Amino acid sequence: MQTLLNDFRYGLRILVRNPGFALAAVICLGLGIGATTAIFSVVNAVLLRPLPYVQPQRLVKIYSEFGKFPGGGLRRFWVSPPEYLDLKRETKSWESLDGWVNGGANLTGQSQPVRATASFITGGLLKSLGVSPILGRTITPEDDDPKSNAVANISYGLWQRVFGGRRDIVGKEVQLNGKSTVIIGVMPKEFSFPPGEVDPPEVWTALQLDPAKPGGRGSHFLYLLGRLQPHVSPQQAQAEMESLVKYWGETGSAKEHHFSPDNHTIVSYPFQSEVVSNVRPALLMLMGAVCFVLLIACVNVANLLLARAESRQREIAVRTAIGASSWRLLRQFIAEGILLSLMGAVLGLGLAFTGLYIIKLTNAGSIPRASEIGIDSTVLLVALLVSIFTGVIFGLAPLLHLAVKNVHGLLKDAAGATSGSAAAQNFRRGLVAFEIFGAMVLLICCGLMVRAFWKLQEVDIGVNPHGVATMRVTLPSAVYSDNQKIESLWSRLYERVNRLPGVQSAALVSGLAPARRVNANDTDIEGFVPRKDGPMQNVDFYQSVSSGYFETMGIRLIEGRFFNASDAKGAPDVIIVNQTMARTFWGNESPLGRRVRPGSTDPWCTVVGVVADVKNAGIDKPTGTELYLPYNQPQGAGNPGMYVVMRGKSDSLDLAMAVRRELSDLDPTVPVSNVRSMDDVLAAAQSRPRFLTLLLTVFSGVALALALVGIYGVLSYLVARRSREFGLRMALGAPRQHVLGLVLKQGAGLALAGVFFGWIAALGITRLMSSVLYGVRAVDPVTFIVMPLALASVAMLASYVPARRATKVDPMVALRYE
Repeated sequence: MQTLLNDFRYGLRILVRNPGFALAAVICLGLGIGATTAIFSVVNAVLLRPLPYVQPQRLVKIYSEFGKFPGGGLRRFWVSPPEYLDLKRETKSWESLDGWVNGGANLTGQSQPVRATASFITGGLLKSLGVSPILGRTITPEDDDPKSNAVANISYGLWQRVFGGRRDIVGKEVQLNGKSTVIIGVMPKEFSFPPGEVDPPEVWTALQLDPAKPGGRGSHFLYLLGRLQPHVSPQQAQAEMESLVKYWGETGSAKEHHFSPDNHTIVSYPFQSEVVSNVRPALLMLMGAVCFVLLIACVNVANLLLARAESRQREIAVRTAIGASSWRLLRQFIAEGILLSLMGAVLGLGLAFTGLYIIKLTNAGSIPRASEIGIDSTVLLVALLVSIFTGVIFGLAPLLHLAVKNVHGLLKDAAGATSGSAAAQNFRRGLVAFEIFGAMVLLICCGLMVRAFWKLQEVDIGVNPHGVATMRVTLPSAVYSDNQKIESLWSRLYERVNRLPGVQSAALVSGLAPARRVNANDTDIEGFVPRKDGPMQNVDFYQSVSSGYFETMGIRLIEGRFFNASDAKGAPDVIIVNQTMARTFWGNESPLGRRVRPGSTDPWCTVVGVVADVKNAGIDKPTGTELYLPYNQPQGAGNPGMYVVMRGKSDSLDLAMAVRRELSDLDPTVPVSNVRSMDDVLAAAQSRPRFLTLLLTVFSGVALALALVGIYGVLSYLVARRSREFGLRMALGAPRQHVLGLVLKQGAGLALAGVFFGWIAALGITRLMSSVLYGVRAVDPVTFIVMPLALASVAMLASYVPARRATKVDPMVALRYE
């Protein structure tokens, strides 16, 4: 141990005597270790760390699926309440089986009404998670009885924000959606369910399903969470449900909605994998990218140590001559490598803390479980192991000299050699070629992401977002219990907001593009003849709107007319369809005058217009079929929640304040929430590809900088070591251009070797990126041509500076030395 400490002390003295070398090595390692630590922190929190519930490996998420729907079917779909009750009653694999649906809730009883995200849960769900509240108790199955009083658990954040952290909150009565509700508990600060939501719930209240009146079997809106029995595997539970589906399919009536193996099935997946499934490929891609950055940083440090070793040849020779064994020298170099690496780790951890802060700041919902990201003991241990491992690896590089020379050769070379051994030089060049290789792979991946993000910006979303403010208004269901009250308030609000100063036009709409939840409503199409493998009489999106909506949002009219003030209650029932719906059900014929029965109930509605497609399921998703209904006609009436959209010159916040004042005059218990400009709404929809593109661009830039520093450093070192040779060449008549070309040729060889092999590797690696690319192939020709040319050009530019320096050598100095 004492000998090892002596090695570290001696290594530290060497580094102190060479501050420039030490600083360069520590910065390279700090960048590599910092980037790796930051991204591993994200991967650890999101993918590796178990969900913060009791025995989370036994939790399984359950969906229904409709395999025969067009476009590949409806996958990971909701379950209807009657289906949930059937599964709960018939299945034996679950220790508990619960359901939930997320929504919003108006919370009143304080000075100002508050709009909070809420999760409506069955009574055993919180108990199944095994999380205890910090105050009070959780919702129980007894609270889920429709005859019981309404109760709620609230989040720690809502407790602090709305109730000031009062300890007497338990038992307090508030109005939740206009219904008297008792707060029975406060959940822990770190608690979140369902996890991974962009807007996590702050209130959990009992769903209170009535088994006697559970609703229609086709009304799908529940997510299900099952906790497996202790000795039941997920595969066994899935097999049991498939057996039940087969039985129900054989015994169910053809006239009723029921499970069946050929169309309506049940699937289940581990809960944790479902939480992170959308982001897993992207995070693994980023982890691979930072590993390349770390390798390139290590290669740079190995090159620095090789150069230092050549300048220490006399020291190595003397120590070997007086009896130092190869193992003794090996241990010394490894100690110096570990010392450098640990110093780089300290800088890297500082960069990692900064990087994580930026990641959280720019996340915008891109990464689920982002609140759990941090540098914990696991991350610190991994950072330490990475540091030691890299220190050992690049610490071995200087021993190449010991492998290729004996003591006599070292002493002779140390006396007057002008360059290192051929093996050492070739090894150094190979390291630089590897740096170019890694940078090439990262630059191509980055180029694909940038191209895909650029394509995403070019997508026509169907609206003109500039100058449009949006906000959400939701009416409490207990107060607004019938369509007449709902329609009355919407009509009065619509009139008031259109009279606000600075508002050019305003409208109401039930759903806001471009990230809406699919409706998938059965819809009768008059005269439609179903055909095998053709479309079903089902529409992806229903939209309830006021007149002026299309004009306010800048949606183009393709055929017919928009809604107007005459399309009201008592007037003929009308609808407007989008282009995709028109093509799907009427082909090349005009749909104007055709009739549709929304929800397969009376009355029939006449198509009076066709409008341009609007991206609703996501900017990167295909446009679905969509129909628009006047909010004040029977088929579009009764929506308790609407968005107010306004086009004007005023700021979104100013308009929101004005709407809040008008709404307060109409009903002071109704809050305004989700105040955003339409530009912000679209930016949020693009947050994940923007986030990934930004990070990959940063990592690629760091890798490129390190690779260029590597090629510049190697050629500069080569020029310095061969300056006498170049001087002699010019003294003997070689033109300066010849010397320039000699150095550039070496730089070009390194660059082309790295670019070529990196290009070949990228052909295979980029295929793994297909799931995160939009509108761009994984082997996009533009990217695979432009990036190699750009990297080769920049590498040659980095080679030019030392090459020019070689031509400045004074031939007379070289001759005088000889």
